[in-house]
Amino acid sequence: MKYIFILTALSMLLSGCDSREISGSQQDEEAKALALKLAVSSHEGSASSEAALYFASLINERSKGQLTVSASFKPNNVSERELIASVQKGEVDFAVVTSSKMSYLYPSLELFDLPFFFTDHEQVTQVYESPAGKLLLNSLRKKELVGLAFWDGGFKHLVTTFPMETISQLDQRRFRVTESAIIKQQFSAWKSLAIPVSDEVVTQAFSNGDLDGEEITLSRLSARRIAGQKLYLTRHGHQTQILIMSEKANAKLSEAQKTLINSASNIATSFQNEISHRKDHVALANLREEGITRQPSDSLLADLKASSSNIMEHNRMRIGTAIIEQVLQGKENWNHPHPDKLIVALDADMIGGSAISGLSIRRGIELALEEINQGGGVLGKEVKLVVRNNSMVPSRGLDNIAIFSELPNLIAVFGGISSPVVLAELDLLHQHKILMLAPWAAATPIVSNGQNPNFVFRVSVRDEYAAQFMLDGALSVSKKVGFLLVNNGWGRSNFEGLTKEMKRRTLAPVHVEWFDWGEKNMGNKVKNLVQKGVESIIFVGNAVEGEKFVYQLAKYPNPPVVFSHWGITGSEFARRSESALRAVDLRVLQTFTFVENNTPEAKTLVQRYHRRYGTKKESDIYAPSGTAHAYDLMHMLAIAAEKAGSADMSAIQKELTKLDRYNGLLKQYRSPFDRGKQDALTSEDYLFAHYKDGSLYPLESDR
Repeated sequence: MKYIFILTALSMLLSGCDSREISGSQQDEEAKALALKLAVSSHEGSASSEAALYFASLINERSKGQLTVSASFKPNNVSERELIASVQKGEVDFAVVTSSKMSYLYPSLELFDLPFFFTDHEQVTQVYESPAGKLLLNSLRKKELVGLAFWDGGFKHLVTTFPMETISQLDQRRFRVTESAIIKQQFSAWKSLAIPVSDEVVTQAFSNGDLDGEEITLSRLSARRIAGQKLYLTRHGHQTQILIMSEKANAKLSEAQKTLINSASNIATSFQNEISHRKDHVALANLREEGITRQPSDSLLADLKASSSNIMEHNRMRIGTAIIEQVLQGKENWNHPHPDKLIVALDADMIGGSAISGLSIRRGIELALEEINQGGGVLGKEVKLVVRNNSMVPSRGLDNIAIFSELPNLIAVFGGISSPVVLAELDLLHQHKILMLAPWAAATPIVSNGQNPNFVFRVSVRDEYAAQFMLDGALSVSKKVGFLLVNNGWGRSNFEGLTKEMKRRTLAPVHVEWFDWGEKNMGNKVKNLVQKGVESIIFVGNAVEGEKFVYQLAKYPNPPVVFSHWGITGSEFARRSESALRAVDLRVLQTFTFVENNTPEAKTLVQRYHRRYGTKKESDIYAPSGTAHAYDLMHMLAIAAEKAGSADMSAIQKELTKLDRYNGLLKQYRSPFDRGKQDALTSEDYLFAHYKDGSLYPLESDR
């Protein structure tokens, strides 16, 4: 093979160019060479196999005898799973394997199997090199593996023995698949049968008529041709390969040797990336010359994409919502995303303790955009959502706003759960005249910010009104009310509203306790409230603190009734606090529920939600208030933009203030933002809910 000869020359040239070679003194640390074994699962002549051999040659050359790596191809009678197990046991030191074969160990790797997830090789490389890519590699440590690099295995296409002009022709056809739940779901969405078949018997299975097709990369197809097959250039999937090392082998290495291996991995990865693209071009040219390639119609590709478009969402929690969001952010072209479309952006916690809140907002926007775009979009253009995580850290939020401000096609930014983040962003938002739509953050000064014109519009709770509502609830139990509040802008906003309202009623709290954001030690604070005789507690905080709070409160017999702001609903608080919630009467501020909601708007939307996100019943829907708020805000934004006749956010801002009416999901809005009142909801729109079996249900009195 011509590349093997090139590899030797390249390694000799490069060996003198890296200052991180192991020195003579370092060599003395090892009495003899450490022999290492590398196994390659891809076929001989593939980009990955040649890059693996190059990787081995670099280590052999640069270690100057300390390390010797012998490379071999995986025997046909050994599966990739068996090879991975051998690496875990330390029987093999390095291997190149496909990510789909590792997903049984680490389901997050199934992200790379999602249909139509990547558009081009540049996007693939962008994800591999992103913080999310590094996080995925580092996560393999939990499985006795060291992830060294992702390698580009190429885009996958469909090969069939039958004509494929429409998606209906795939019905009940038998496709050979790899062992991946995502890939099986992909073919199921196309109404095809997914048949796992090992490499060594694929040819025979086609000859026997047991298979009608398979998905395959160009490189692999060019190496294994089967008579009667036609190649449809669908580019519907992508194959990722991983260069892995045994943790047991890694433990034997000195720091200098680890550095050398990482350096060799980086060089081999660049080499693999370059030759994989070249080999794909050569393979495609050869296959076209053979006359077996077919270009699928646009309608077929659209049908394949549409029918499999919900697979990621149906697997979000199994794969991991945090890693999905990080990969999606890493995949986006932030220099100029979707230049031919209009953009709405979401700046929220997507990966941290309140990631569910960000997810609920995302889904509300997505459901609204689905309707808007099907109706022709806004100003004749499709509207796309782009999302950046802020982890509830104000500095990250400011960085996100700075990035969004550079997008010429931006028409609004949606905020997230964190009031301190949005408060920190106010000056920058108004400096750039960026519309901020607030579907969750509740601090009063977010909207009452003194700016004129005011670019913030909210469909959510307002702390000033929430204070009255929660206090009414607490006083319905007892006048012995105590506060447990987070010590930040959100908590102080609530404290101001609560004390003002109590003073108006000539009352005072029995006791007030403050806690820091993320605080985990709630024992003394709960003890102080109970010992002071508090019988109802108003809690303002998020899930992390809420979990610790109810855990401590549940230790007391007949604990005080809790009236909580809705920050706890933006996470998996209920699941983590299941035991404590059986002992604590916890009532949560909400504005909306899908449970037993018989309005036509809610019934229609909940069915669409189930289809798109894979839920089964209304109580499965995460943080429904966040979804409802974002859904209504997105529709009102679209109406205002159409009336403005422009994507200019100043023009849209004026039209939002003049919006007359909108029959929304949550309610029928009447002049929601007029006369400087840019909070669309009042306390009349609030309700209390309680947790039952991990889901929120409205209290009987609030139905």
